[in-house]
Amino acid sequence: MRERRKSFLPFGSPLIEQPEIDEVVDTLRSGWIGTGPKVKRLEALMCEYTGAKYARATNSCTAAMHLSLLAAGVKTGDEVITSPMTFCATANVILHCRATPVFVDIEKDTMNLDPTLVEKAVTPKTKAVMPVHMAGRPCNMQAILDIAVRHNL
Repeated sequence: MRERRKSFLPFGSPLIEQPEIDEVVDTLRSGWIGTGPKVKRLEALMCEYTGAKYARATNSCTAAMHLSLLAAGVKTGDEVITSPMTFCATANVILHCRATPVFVDIEKDTMNLDPTLVEKAVTPKTKAVMPVHMAGRPCNMQAILDIAVRHNL
């Protein structure tokens, strides 16, 4: 029988060193703790890094997912396909748009959306697919994107 671990094993541990601490202190001293010059700089750096024309910083992934659905035109009566293996915010933002979450089962080996089942779940009401990358394992985005293009999602 294996011996039980004596120390706590963290799922994820952020690396916060002096430069990060200095940035937080600088931000607090600047008086801008919301949208301001540093947020504008972050958005510009994200555009530069990704090649995107626009970038918007949000206070949370929940807010970002909600804005993404609005940008995609999701509205009352639409369906959005997603994974049941996710935090509740994924379904909540769909509901907040007055749309219906459609849960599609996962692939057992990756715990990510099964593209074959995504394809089968598409209906005339489907407006979007919200993939969830589980535990650092990316979804098969090419297969999901191919489905989205075929169905104009």
